[in-house]
Amino acid sequence: MRDKVLKGLISKILLLSLFALASQEVQANDHEVSLGAETTLAWYGQLHFANQRFDDGAVTTSTLVDVSSANSRFGFYLRGQSPVSFQFETGLGFRPSTKTSQTNTPEFWNWSKKDLRQVQFIYKSGVGTIRFGQGSMSNDGEAELDLAGTAIVAKSNLKELYGSYMLRDSTGKLTAVDIGSAFDNFDNGRRFRVRYDSNTISGFSVAAAYGIEVLTSGVDDRFYDFSLNYANRFNRLEIEATLGTAYTDLAAGGTLRETVGSVSMFDHQTGLNATFAMGQDHSGAGQYLWSKLGWNADLMAAGTTKLALEGFWGSDYVSANSQSRMWGVSLIQNFDQHRIEAYAGYKRFSYDDTGPTAYMDADAWQIGARWRF
Repeated sequence: MRDKVLKGLISKILLLSLFALASQEVQANDHEVSLGAETTLAWYGQLHFANQRFDDGAVTTSTLVDVSSANSRFGFYLRGQSPVSFQFETGLGFRPSTKTSQTNTPEFWNWSKKDLRQVQFIYKSGVGTIRFGQGSMSNDGEAELDLAGTAIVAKSNLKELYGSYMLRDSTGKLTAVDIGSAFDNFDNGRRFRVRYDSNTISGFSVAAAYGIEVLTSGVDDRFYDFSLNYANRFNRLEIEATLGTAYTDLAAGGTLRETVGSVSMFDHQTGLNATFAMGQDHSGAGQYLWSKLGWNADLMAAGTTKLALEGFWGSDYVSANSQSRMWGVSLIQNFDQHRIEAYAGYKRFSYDDTGPTAYMDADAWQIGARWRF
C-alpha cells in the first residue's frame, strides 16, 4: 500500500517538474528554470541501457537491462537565496542489471521506493556542508574513483553489473555462488542519514555520516562511516584518492567493519590513466585489489575515445581461501554534441575454492549507451 502511495507521489513530483520546465522561462543553461522570487529549479537525468550477455560455460543469457552501476534516473535541485537547498533524485525503475540472472528476468519497468536515491536538504556553510535525508553515505563511491570517465562499463563494483548471475560447476549445474557474493567491492550505499563534508584544505577533505535504513522493511541496523579524501592537479597530472571505513551495528548484536579506498591518476597530455581500488571485510568475508589502465584519445571529432583494461584479484569470498579473478577490456566512444556515451565491454570471471566443487569460467559482454539530459 505504501509503495502505491509513493508511486503516486513520485509521479506527481515528476509531472510538476515537467510542468515547471514547460511553463517557466528557461535560463541560458537549458537545465535550469526560474520559478520566481530568485528561486531556481535545476534538473538533470540520464537513460542508460545495454544488451547484457552472460555465458556461464553451458548457457548464454542475453537481456536488455538498465545498467545498475549508473542507472537511468531523474533529479533536480531547488535553490534560492538561503544556504539551504533541496535535492530530489530517483531511479526510473527499469530492469536492473544487478538483479538479472539465468533464472530471473525482472519486469522491464517496476518502480518501487527502493529506487529513491537522493531526497535531502543540503546546508552549505563556511565550515563545510551538511546533508540530511535519504542519500549517499560518506563511503558511497569510495572504491569507484575514475578520472578517465569509463566507470559506466569498467568499474570495481562488479556486483552492480552482473551480481545475480550464478556460476556453474563442472557437471553443468548452477551453484549458489554468484558474481555478487564472489566479487563484492564493499562500496557503501545510500541511507536516511545525516552527513558532514568538510571544506577542502590543500586538496584534503574529510566526511562522516550516520544513518538508518528506511526503504527496506525490517532492517533495524545502524550505519556510520568516515572517509579521508584528496584531489589535486599538478600541471598535466591530476590525482584523486580516498580511503574510508564503514561500520554496521547489527540489531541482533555485534558490529561489522569494512574498509575501502581507491586512487585515480590522469595525464592530461597523453590521455594515459590508471585507477586502483581495494577493500576488505574485517570479519574475514573477503578482500580484493582491482586495477584499471586506460588511454583516452581524441581520434574522432565527435568526442573522446577511451580504452580500458581491468583486473580483479580477490580472496576469502564465500569461503576461506577461495580465489576470485576477473579481467576485462572495454571501449567507450563519446558523442559530445548529443551527450551520449556508447560502449562495448568484455569480462571473464574465474572462481575456485578448497571444496570439492570445480567451477566453470564465465564470459560476460555488455554493449550499451548512456544519454545524459
